Amino acid sequence: MTTTAPPRAELHRPQFHLTPDATWMNDPNGLILHEGTWHAFFQNNPSGSTWGNMSWGHAVSEDLATWRELPVALPCREGELIFSGSVVHDAENSSGLGTPGEPGPLVAIYTSAYTDAHPERAGTQAQSLAVSRDGGTTWQFHSENPVLDRGSADFRDPKVFRHAATGRWVMVAVEAVDHSVLIHTSTDLRRWELASTLTDPALDGGIWECPDLVRIPAAGSETEESWALIVSTNPGGPAGGSGTYAILGGFSGRTFTPAAEAVPLDLGQDCYAAVSFGGVEGAPVLLGWMNNWDYAELTPTGPWRSAMTLPRTLELAGDAGGAPRLVQRLLVPADIPVVDLGGQIAARLDGSAVCVTGVLDLRTPHLLSVRFGEGEDSPELRVEIDAQRRVVLDRGAAHREPFAPGHTRSAPFVPPAGVEQMPFRLVLDASTAELELDGGRAVISQQIFPGAGPTTARIEPTV
Repeated sequence: MTTTAPPRAELHRPQFHLTPDATWMNDPNGLILHEGTWHAFFQNNPSGSTWGNMSWGHAVSEDLATWRELPVALPCREGELIFSGSVVHDAENSSGLGTPGEPGPLVAIYTSAYTDAHPERAGTQAQSLAVSRDGGTTWQFHSENPVLDRGSADFRDPKVFRHAATGRWVMVAVEAVDHSVLIHTSTDLRRWELASTLTDPALDGGIWECPDLVRIPAAGSETEESWALIVSTNPGGPAGGSGTYAILGGFSGRTFTPAAEAVPLDLGQDCYAAVSFGGVEGAPVLLGWMNNWDYAELTPTGPWRSAMTLPRTLELAGDAGGAPRLVQRLLVPADIPVVDLGGQIAARLDGSAVCVTGVLDLRTPHLLSVRFGEGEDSPELRVEIDAQRRVVLDRGAAHREPFAPGHTRSAPFVPPAGVEQMPFRLVLDASTAELELDGGRAVISQQIFPGAGPTTARIEPTV
């Protein structure tokens, strides 16, 4: 933690979410679990608290709860910004970029966003490589970059993984303005072949960004699986501004075939560019940028700005008709105290980080209120259940000072028919609020800026 930030900024800094020490952060990049360490790279302005000078910041964790920031991994260069991408462990050194006789290298696949200062590719975006031969500590740019160039101004955000059944590397990237996901494959990370292109007219939004294609094994089965294509849109998010969507389907190794309509990955305002960690066995683990492009540079935390969401796993559960449904479970750090409202009407919440659990009664309109401070005018976060059984997280009054007034309420979650009581987990950590509903069938993420003061939670009918 930096000691130069003003006290108010540190008051808002979460304990258990990844934040930059003293600079700007946006999209998570290059997420990977490697040799027992979780690596999170991220879009970073190394010299400011607003967007610019795009480079890859780097942080590591042993538990996904406490993070240590390392020096900038991939710095921007004259004529080239370093946009989003991914990191893979090239265990067999298929790229030839590793040291012979040594363990295979880590390879970063990122977007080179060439500025007007570039002598050859001004205004275009292409995919490039960097290599680390020491487990991610230091990186060298590949001498033959870029490795995939379509001559496009908006071709970006490569997410790469190894597809076991075909023995090939797979890259999903977007033509952002054309609203399309392009799937390429490769044997060596250096030469890429276009395999297929996917569009979805139902997914609106000014641009598409940060795609991911993740395998989700069925619970209790080693053979059954679904795949989820994850795409972020800006604007077009479910609660206004930017947001993230998921589409369940199948993947052949070359083509993704949707089996369902796109659904919001998160119903809140503050989950964008969510992508999964490589190197994870079993259920995928995702991390998102906990901000929104409509107001990202206005968050009151300078000089550091932005946090990542809590990590969450992706799983499958059957809906009422037996079709698979995406389930997300927040990975709540063990050090966060849990307050179970149970049969209580109200409870005091001690500390700036707490997990509130309980059951919401859907039979009549109800309100779960979290008040930060004493008195009716103190900031309040509200979970509202209306007569139509819709559940909404409302942060309109949850700030000490006005913040994002046009973005107060989440998109609603409507539980399945017949459900009368629904479990919830509400994780509060300084300026972050994440609500998990109905065993993970919905998640809502919002930033809040209530300031200090005694905190209480109360559930009560509203009629």
